[in-house]
Amino acid sequence: MKLFYQIIIGFSLFTLPIFGEEVVTTKKDEPDGYYGLKLGAIITPTASLRIRDKASGTTDLSPSDKSGFSMPWTMFSISKEWEDLGLKAEFWGEILRNDALTNDTSAGTGTKENPYVFLVRRANIAKTFELGNTKHQIQFGMFELPHMFSVWSGNYDWRYFDKSPLESLGFARDPVDLGINYLVRWKSFSIQTAVVNGEGYRNVQNTTNTGYDVIGKIGWEPTWSENLKTGIHLLGRASNAFGYASDECREGKTKCLLDDGNPNTRRQGPVSLNQEQVVALESHLLWKDTVNLGLGGMFKKHLGGKIVDRFSPYQPGTMIPESTGRGAYFWLGIGNGILRLVARGEIANGGPSPGLRTTETVEREPWVRFQPGATEPRYSDQSYYVSRQIFGEWFITPSARLALGYTEVRSYDTKGEPNKWYVDSTGELSNRVEYIGQFSKPVVYPISEYGRLDRSIVLKATATF
Repeated sequence: MKLFYQIIIGFSLFTLPIFGEEVVTTKKDEPDGYYGLKLGAIITPTASLRIRDKASGTTDLSPSDKSGFSMPWTMFSISKEWEDLGLKAEFWGEILRNDALTNDTSAGTGTKENPYVFLVRRANIAKTFELGNTKHQIQFGMFELPHMFSVWSGNYDWRYFDKSPLESLGFARDPVDLGINYLVRWKSFSIQTAVVNGEGYRNVQNTTNTGYDVIGKIGWEPTWSENLKTGIHLLGRASNAFGYASDECREGKTKCLLDDGNPNTRRQGPVSLNQEQVVALESHLLWKDTVNLGLGGMFKKHLGGKIVDRFSPYQPGTMIPESTGRGAYFWLGIGNGILRLVARGEIANGGPSPGLRTTETVEREPWVRFQPGATEPRYSDQSYYVSRQIFGEWFITPSARLALGYTEVRSYDTKGEPNKWYVDSTGELSNRVEYIGQFSKPVVYPISEYGRLDRSIVLKATATF
């Protein structure tokens, strides 16, 4: 019996360090995480049914999340706050399909499968302090960029259903990047500025340019009453604004100039070919749980320059004109706190995939449409797309929702005509050149033309805890 008690006492002394202090994450009248770690997660199970019919002409068998079950936005978070010091550290992990990181999978040009991988989404330290009537915050590390404010402030409340509009249009390369962020608030006004790598959190610095991006936001969010809130925000971004190498735009060195495979040339362009400027304006209105309205637009400019061959310094260079792109969007949610109907629309230069591209150039001016030796008028790229969504939401609990909706994307080609699918009589995809060519020479398998309209019925759920 004495030996038994000795074993019990020895086991207790050995295991006592294992049972650490209990982590208390909440306490009445105190902020979460004050006494310990704050743990959280967002999960978004999704089921998508792609509408395929005879009018579309193609079944589109490419691997993607457009049909079947998926988990497009799933995150895990850990944060710790030292309120007396004004410090906060946070770490967010994200579940992501591997084809979003590499082309080696079957969704790209490779043959590997597409498993989900765990990726760091946020990892930063923030210092908060007050000076008079102003509140300041400095973040250092990996953080959400200023154009994501509408998601985390609750203005755009449906990130689980689809990306926020500025994210979809491509205000920045990714919603998250590495750098330093500064935010100051005074009454209803706020100013935010960030200096980041520019490649986004999924890429290594210097993959697209060697400098840094500068991003800024000015906001005004007055509260008119307990039930009515409005806001207007002006955002801007200058890519590769400073810190770059003057000769970074060399053939094969960055994505500015791809290698043409010719050993007898060594092309080089100015840094301006690796720079773009973006301006966006967004406004919102929230009234109780009944109305959520947002309107916004974005303008993007890609700078031009002259490409020269260093092996032939006396030959005239190739001038790349400055190009621009525009986009606009809206969202409207109407409900009663339990059920809500949501509509969203987006239109922008580019297509067929959503995302604003700089397609318009000075070549659209009348005096350059006809030039000596030209066989047809010269027009700038007229491509654009229109995206529409409508869905209904059910608030199961304050932190869990279920949505069923319909999405579609209609796009137009470089001449402003609706994009088409071209399918031959065996069911294989073809292209417009072969389709037109069959009328001047006989072909074995006739090619048909179909209107292109990407449509899906989507069932999504989200839970935050």
